[in-house]
Amino acid sequence: MSERIEQLKNSIERLNKKEFGIYFFTMDTKGNPTAAVANIYEHVRILRELGYNAVILHEKNDYKFFGDAEGMGLADWLGTEYVELPHISIESKQLQIGPADFVIIPEIFSGVMKQTANFPCKRVVFLQSYEYIFEMLELGENWAQYGINQAITTNQRQKEYLLSHYGGFKCDVVPVGIPDYFKDSDKPKKPVVAISARDKREILKVVHSFYQKYPQYRFITFRDMSGMNREDFAEALGESFLSVWIDDLAGFGTFPIESIKCNTPVLGKIPRMVPEYMGEITENGDLSLYNNGIWTYNINSIPDVVATMVNLYLEDNMPENILSGMEEYKDKYTIEEMTKSIEEVYGNIFKDRIEQLESIKNEEEAKANQEVTEGENK
Repeated sequence: MSERIEQLKNSIERLNKKEFGIYFFTMDTKGNPTAAVANIYEHVRILRELGYNAVILHEKNDYKFFGDAEGMGLADWLGTEYVELPHISIESKQLQIGPADFVIIPEIFSGVMKQTANFPCKRVVFLQSYEYIFEMLELGENWAQYGINQAITTNQRQKEYLLSHYGGFKCDVVPVGIPDYFKDSDKPKKPVVAISARDKREILKVVHSFYQKYPQYRFITFRDMSGMNREDFAEALGESFLSVWIDDLAGFGTFPIESIKCNTPVLGKIPRMVPEYMGEITENGDLSLYNNGIWTYNINSIPDVVATMVNLYLEDNMPENILSGMEEYKDKYTIEEMTKSIEEVYGNIFKDRIEQLESIKNEEEAKANQEVTEGENK
């Protein structure tokens, strides 16, 4: 039996016994909380609970696990249980990849896709931000040229966007799961507006505009939600009477859902790609917004809407249609839902890989048998 056929048989056996590696390439945020990285860690954690050997793969040995004088580390903002997940660096040169293994690469790292083009494993793109699909690609290049034909994303709209550009690609959706510690505070809401924006200048513009136009409301505090550990973030969001979200480039955006789960009404700037929880696109191409938040196209109107919400808060008369619209979404996007989806989606990916290797093995065996027969006939 040829060495190639034996290798294929061993790989199939490893896949059937769950003895393969699933390596999630992850950037080092240097202690800065990042929702995309947190979601990768959730996939790794859940897969390990399901009995798979999922591992965080990073580039350098100095991956920042713990805080120091320069700021937080992974343990500080995400939690020590995530630091305890297996990590391996490319720099350590301990990474050994075979046909039974998988490397999951975030959409922004097209350079890594190119560098791993000769790897014998299956590679899958982890698409969390449509904005970065073409990042670092030369004109005319695409992921298929690097030998990648499959992706996992967080929502249906990003899937549709990807497939509209990459014909023949396969893409599955694994919805983001929001941890249970995002919940309503057991204390009265404070006169605090929790605000999150990709561009910090947008926060300053909103806050300055609000205090300039409504000096009588200087007792209202705006809290920038960046740079907090996840549980403190959830607690602060639950204490706030209102949240503001500005992120034009979001492909999904967990902040509004986290806010809803904390029973905190959210005032959101409608991004370029409208999240599925914000509204639906009609057959005519029009946007029909849901009543689970206050959604606006005009960022300049945000200070005025905040002022209106302050009045309603002081009168203990928050909009009933918004509060009732939020109820439906408090039980969506759970870790339980995410776990079921991960089990199904990754299970199918692994099954497809077994079938692919079985097909290659059968072809190799048929070729070997033909060569033997031809040799005997000579």
